[in-house]
Amino acid sequence: SLSPASQEGTIDVVEKLRPGAEAVAKSVRQAAAGLMNELQSQSTSATVSSLSRLGATLQVYFHLGELPDASWRAVTSAFITAEKASDHLFHPTAVKRMKESAQSEAMALAEVEAAKSKDGKDDLKAKDSRQRKKHLDVIYERLYIRKLREKRTAAAAKWATEVSDASSRVWNLHRVLAARNDPVTRKNFLEVVAESAVPKDFAGAEEVLLQAQNENKDIETVADKLNIQDFSLFSLFWVQLCLRLAGRLQRLLKYDGGSLESDVASLYPAVRSASLEMVTELHDVMQMGSASSDEATGLSSMGSGWNPTGVMGGSAVLEDSVFLGGAVVRMNGSLDDPFGRADEAAGGGILGASADAWTHPSSTYDTALDADGSRPTADASSLPSSSALAVFTSQEWVTLQGEKVSDGVPMGFSPLRSSFLEQCKKRLFTPLEFMFQEAVSVDENGVAIPVLPTLPSRYDIAKIDSNIREELSLADPRQGGGDFSMATMISDPIVSMVHEFCVLAKRAISEIDDDVEAGTEAVTHNLKVASVMSSLASYVRNAPENTYVNPYRPSQSPQHEEASHSCRVALLPALQEIESLVKNTILTPLTRVLNSQVATVMSKMHRLGAYLQNSRDDSSQASSFVQIHLVDLFDNIASVYLTPLPNEYASIVASTVATFSIYSFVSNAAMIRPLGETSRLRLTQDLADFELSLEQLVFKGGTSLSLSQIAGGKPYSELRAMRQLLYWNMLDDKALSPAEVAKALLRETWVKDVRPSTLFHFLFSFAPTLLTSPHHFKRMDAHQYVGAMIKLDGSVDDGEASAWMTTMACCDAYQQRESVDGSMADGDRRVGAILMILGPELLRRRRQ
Repeated sequence: SLSPASQEGTIDVVEKLRPGAEAVAKSVRQAAAGLMNELQSQSTSATVSSLSRLGATLQVYFHLGELPDASWRAVTSAFITAEKASDHLFHPTAVKRMKESAQSEAMALAEVEAAKSKDGKDDLKAKDSRQRKKHLDVIYERLYIRKLREKRTAAAAKWATEVSDASSRVWNLHRVLAARNDPVTRKNFLEVVAESAVPKDFAGAEEVLLQAQNENKDIETVADKLNIQDFSLFSLFWVQLCLRLAGRLQRLLKYDGGSLESDVASLYPAVRSASLEMVTELHDVMQMGSASSDEATGLSSMGSGWNPTGVMGGSAVLEDSVFLGGAVVRMNGSLDDPFGRADEAAGGGILGASADAWTHPSSTYDTALDADGSRPTADASSLPSSSALAVFTSQEWVTLQGEKVSDGVPMGFSPLRSSFLEQCKKRLFTPLEFMFQEAVSVDENGVAIPVLPTLPSRYDIAKIDSNIREELSLADPRQGGGDFSMATMISDPIVSMVHEFCVLAKRAISEIDDDVEAGTEAVTHNLKVASVMSSLASYVRNAPENTYVNPYRPSQSPQHEEASHSCRVALLPALQEIESLVKNTILTPLTRVLNSQVATVMSKMHRLGAYLQNSRDDSSQASSFVQIHLVDLFDNIASVYLTPLPNEYASIVASTVATFSIYSFVSNAAMIRPLGETSRLRLTQDLADFELSLEQLVFKGGTSLSLSQIAGGKPYSELRAMRQLLYWNMLDDKALSPAEVAKALLRETWVKDVRPSTLFHFLFSFAPTLLTSPHHFKRMDAHQYVGAMIKLDGSVDDGEASAWMTTMACCDAYQQRESVDGSMADGDRRVGAILMILGPELLRRRRQ
């Protein structure tokens, strides 16, 4: 009835019910807020029952129209918790307190340990105060490093635990919002939150995510709001947490003019290890909530609700005593449960079935509930943990580490990581300040004279090795408090240090020309530089195994082996730079000088006429050319230059010298003209002596390869084929035509092992006098012509084409002379035609 005294026309019944309704609404809000706080304060391992209750609480807020505000309050509360944890760890007072606490505890333990050692050993009693203090300092330093590492590890673990709890609460909230739908409007709860405005506290994260969303999009398709389909509360929370963390770290690193930068940067190994464990745990939780594991978490694969409530939702809130005034859920139909079973979310309801249980398929797993409505713990424990690759490639880890920074905005631990790497580089670069210093000397008149730079000593190189292993040990959880995934990251400063060392070493290397004597002081100095670089390369190569594997033998784990392998791969650029420097600036000039000496000695083969029949008297024929001129030269090279060099470098020099010597000897021998029977016998003997002397040279070079394996075996094959070539006698049959002789020659098995130029020049020894030798045609000495074909580094491919062009020119000139003066009968007149037939075919085969 309407009250005539009321001018507003209100209904008395409604007015009478309003206070009670408002009281009920207030109590519902308070109860929902209390339940929300209770659920938000739980640990990371949320059960299906707790998630169901969280969904019911959100359902209440949805009906009240306060779902977005309640969700953002929960996220903000978790964010404040994580910020408090970060403030406790990344604070100047906390950093100083950790250092002071470690110092006091280490000093106390050091004094106790020193007292025990003093009482146990008589020799320590006799030491003076200076020695006792030195002994105490050594013990204190060892204990201080250990205590400080323990303090940092404990503080980082505490921070990670608190951040993990806050993050898990946000993730559980996001999961429930994403999977929960209103049974009446069928509206998804996460979409409702996504349609609301993002609070100002998360504006920075929204901007970053919006920038990533609009990346690689046209101007017309750029959006000014996050997509509802890809909206994620957890992403906003995590990105904002990383942004605030980066800003906090930047301020801490610059605190008091950077006085704490070294101590703060030293936190990175412990913080990274703790954060890796935290992200791994979060990743496991996320995988448990994925569609592939819906049975283990209670989420439906379609994201439409909780098992076993169905798409209609259900009301798990009736299970909680807060909303029922202390009523207890029973199955026996007692007064405490007037509906028979109040827990519709667990499949109860009238007659023991939920009103919307038909909307989802039945499952035997749905019946496997504990007394509290949660799933058995055995199923959860059997879930596989996330792999390391999945964690390292996850967006959470990438964002936390700040590996992808947009528009120069620091993210996560990127300032701390940069500072840590800078401190590593500073420690590694400190010993280089005194490496390869320029020496100064003056003569008696006070005039400065050039002096070779001072080389590092063994102690200096050992110090670098100690620094490298000390930095790598930071990635060892036992030694440095970090994690093995840091091994690759720490390798980058080591590679930079090796690069700087190579730059300094390059300045100390003396330049050597090809015409410089090999026994000069500059060459000797360069050999010492090569030994220094070899020692450094050996230390860098063995550092991963000496750091991660050898200290734990014989019980090393696969993680140690994997860390050592990844570190070796990361250090390969440093080893390649050392090898390139030594090879290009030391070994290559040295081999060119040595090969010049070999070429000079080889030239005596023609200058002295060593293999001409009338060049020697009977007394000189007892000794061969190789024994007189080459054996001593190779012995001198081995003793003076190969012995001081490390084996890996000596083998390169020996191989290059042997390759050049073989090609040079064979080419010079092929150009002997005329080549009689006595000359062939001498050459055969010298080829055997030559092979033996080169085998000794290669053996002294320290290589495990034999002469037949150098340069792919091609030089040695040509050396062996030269013996068969000397006794080729197909031209003795005068009845054969040039084409038949050429075909028979191409069928020989040894032809494939001989360079075309060697065969061309050998055939000139059978030719008439009118067919000019190639070096005479070029108006050059024989050794000069051979030097044009064979480079000082042992390469021969470029000279073959020019040798064929010269041979064709000689044949063309011979044809013109033969037409004028063809009566001369010395030599075999078929040689010119044979050369013109063989040339194209031999070059074609070589190109193949």
